[in-house]
Amino acid sequence: MTAKKTIYLDYNIFESYRANDVEGLRAVVDALKDEHVLPYSPAHMEDLASSLAWQEFGEDEIKAVLERCESRLQNVIDISKMVEVFPGQGHKPTRMIEEHPGACLVRVLDHFDRNRLLEVRERELLKQIKATDAEGARATRMSNLPVDFLSDPEYALQLQKKFEASRELMNNKREAGLTDLKWPSISRSHAVLEHVFEILMNYLEEVRFRPEKVKNSRTRMHDVTHAIYATKADVFVTGDDRFCHKARVAYQYLGVPTEVLSLEVFIKRYGSSL
Repeated sequence: MTAKKTIYLDYNIFESYRANDVEGLRAVVDALKDEHVLPYSPAHMEDLASSLAWQEFGEDEIKAVLERCESRLQNVIDISKMVEVFPGQGHKPTRMIEEHPGACLVRVLDHFDRNRLLEVRERELLKQIKATDAEGARATRMSNLPVDFLSDPEYALQLQKKFEASRELMNNKREAGLTDLKWPSISRSHAVLEHVFEILMNYLEEVRFRPEKVKNSRTRMHDVTHAIYATKADVFVTGDDRFCHKARVAYQYLGVPTEVLSLEVFIKRYGSSL
């Protein structure tokens, strides 16, 4: 019996399915969700929480907010069938479990104050990086580099230095008994996997490869988390073209076998057989 393929859709695609605002998407997802695994992850619930918890609601708005939350949670259930990509505790690997997304959302909301602080830090980081290339000339040049450009010694050595400069990452690597920071070694420890991606994706911002706009700091923070969880899938689909290119570069450098597809290519590939 052939194992089901796992296809990880980012949160915006879940929402486009719910709103039915992308032509052909709903038909493709409906055709795939019974034959394949289309999981959600805590990153999806962080995106959902952002739409609820980053603003104050009046008493007269609470009912509408709860209804919207219920609709979005049901949408996640309809697509994922409650299969979740779940972070391994400590140095255990990321794994698949079955859990109602509402339970995951409650955990996310319990720790959402931490996300607020992280978002402020993220915004300041992007501001500082942007200031080094105010006219965008370096971003234009860097964004035209091939998907494997990080293998060039000019970039590979700098990235390796950043990994080695992180005492926390090096301690985690040693505690997990890993010999390197590439795939599949890093897949054995969620803590290491998470930290490697954070440093690598920050480096892509620093060198100005498809840089994120400062105003999108919160979105970028969640995108990195999606890239981490999507390593558990065979295919990762994102509707963000800028992020799609960065995920491909990161996976290429680390040796992650997950295929990264744009939303357009995803619909064209899987819709052609409908």
